[in-house]
Amino acid sequence: MIKKIFTFMMIAMAVSFAGCGASGDDFGTNGNQNDGQSVDNGQDSDETNAASGGELSKGDEAPDFSVELAGGGSFKLSENKGKVVLINIWATWCGPCVGEMPAFEKLNSEYGDEVSIVCVNSMEDKGSVDSFIKENGYTFPIAYDEQGIMNNLYPTEGIPYTVIVGKDGKIAKIEVGANDADSQYKLYKSAIDKALK
Repeated sequence: MIKKIFTFMMIAMAVSFAGCGASGDDFGTNGNQNDGQSVDNGQDSDETNAASGGELSKGDEAPDFSVELAGGGSFKLSENKGKVVLINIWATWCGPCVGEMPAFEKLNSEYGDEVSIVCVNSMEDKGSVDSFIKENGYTFPIAYDEQGIMNNLYPTEGIPYTVIVGKDGKIAKIEVGANDADSQYKLYKSAIDKALK
């Protein structure tokens, strides 16, 4: 009996650790359509550059999108042109995603309107996201993406996936994965400060 429990625990841990490194198809880069959800890429099908083919790189134009924010309202990337924008794709089940969240709270408080931050939840229901926000008391903008449409526009091998977009609308930095919140804060602050110059 103990052997069975141990085996089950080892399998569960392996699945848990592998979760944040899911392949693109596992979290939405397999060509799902919008189906009336809250994310819109704002582009015609012939304009979707790397989003339809491969991962984005530093210097690429950041694909436009619009997402529904928890607590009401929406966030549209193109409406933030001329500002530095930090986009984070995350999930509540991803330990590194959850671990770096205090960094976004601190950055949002520090930069205010000078920098736009939006953390887009990947493919979880709104109730789960709302509960997470309430439980942790976060005040920075968090958005829903129940269908994983953002993962089509910003394809990656895993989450958390953070993109810093410069004032010119081009990608200034891409970060996949995360360490502790303090380390991530320093890393993002450095990239934001560089993009603000």
